[in-house]
Parts: sequence; structure tokens; C-alpha cells
Amino acid sequence: MEAAAAAASSSILLSFSSPRRSTAATFLRLSTASPRITCSATQQLPLAAPWLLTAEKSSTRRRRSILSLRCSSAAAGSPSAVASSERWILEPAGDGDWKHIGYRVARPGAIEIASEAMTVGRVPENADVVIPVATVSGVHARLEKKDGNLVVTDMDSTNGTYVNERKLVPGFPVAVQPGSLLIFGDIHLAMFRVRKTIVDVPAEATKDDQQEAKTVLASAVQETS
Repeated sequence: MEAAAAAASSSILLSFSSPRRSTAATFLRLSTASPRITCSATQQLPLAAPWLLTAEKSSTRRRRSILSLRCSSAAAGSPSAVASSERWILEPAGDGDWKHIGYRVARPGAIEIASEAMTVGRVPENADVVIPVATVSGVHARLEKKDGNLVVTDMDSTNGTYVNERKLVPGFPVAVQPGSLLIFGDIHLAMFRVRKTIVDVPAEATKDDQQEAKTVLASAVQETS
């Protein structure tokens, strides 16, 4: 009896152990096969989700559009370069009395010192600034703009050149301050108030600015291509 029971027990154990080995083997086969399934799913993912390609194209177009807008804004919205320019103006300050001349003479108008150096006198052939008054010499004085100052030199005139009440020594340049009175030999017809103004003038783009703009545009073309 004991021998028969042992044989029956052994057959039962064998019958149960075989399915477990088969299950384990099946599990191992599934585990080793799963990477192939995962890899296949990854390869098919873009095809299964075409909206991702559309979104990527839209994002690329959007980046190109933003880049184009930035380039346009940098080219058109940047402030222009500005340079400061000095203007020296002689404003009439005399009373216009002409009786000492003996005949009627019109008082000269305002004079702008447009050049770096100009001569003042009565004779048009010899002077840049003409004051048609008999008391003014043919070539009376010289005006120069130097280092932000207006410098006047008397050219050995007959009636002299004055800054306020100071008579200038011929041939010696003197700086004239804004607000001073400058007299070319006649306090009635050739006396002027010196004015200085600062004017902001747009400056042309330099070669460096132009090269920088070309580099920005070239980068934009490469990005959108």
C-alpha cells in the first residue's frame, strides 16, 4: 500500500510541475518578444499620429514669422542716429540811425555764420558777409568757429571791431561769448547780438551700421531656408 501511495504522489507532482515549467517558459518567451513589439510601436508612432508633423510644421512657420517680424522691427523701428550741430547767429542790435552817414541806409538783417571761417566787409568781392554801410571797411573782420567758440579777428579796419565795449587789437583773435555785442565799426547800423543754438540733425548710417543690417538679414534668410 505504501508503495502504491508513493507512486501516486509522485505522478501527481509530475503532473503539476510540468505546467509550471511550461508557464515559465511561455513568460520568458513573452518577455523576450516584448522589445520587438515596443520597437515596432515606436516606429509606427509618427504614422499613427500625423498631427505631430502638422504641429511641428506650424511651429517652424511660427518661428520663421517671428524672426521675420523681429528683423523688420529692428530695421524699421530703430531710432535714427542723431548728431548735434552748432549754429552761430548775429542778430541786429543797433537802433538803425543813419544820420551820421548822410543818407538813408537800411539796417542789415540777421547773419548766420554758416562756414567754419568767414570774412565780414563792405565790398562783396572781398567779403563773405557783406554789410553795405560806409563805416564798415572793405575787409573789416574775420569770424571763425573753433572748438565750440566763435572767434573774431579785426583785419586792421578803419573804425575798429568791438566786443561789447572792448576794441580789438588788429590781427589778434578773441573768443566771443554768446550774448555779447559784436560791433563792426558802427553802433547804429553794424552792431549785433551773438547767439548760439544747438540743433539735432539726423546723421546718415555709418558703414558699420549698414554691415550689421546686412548680417541680420543674411541670418534671417539662412534660418528660413
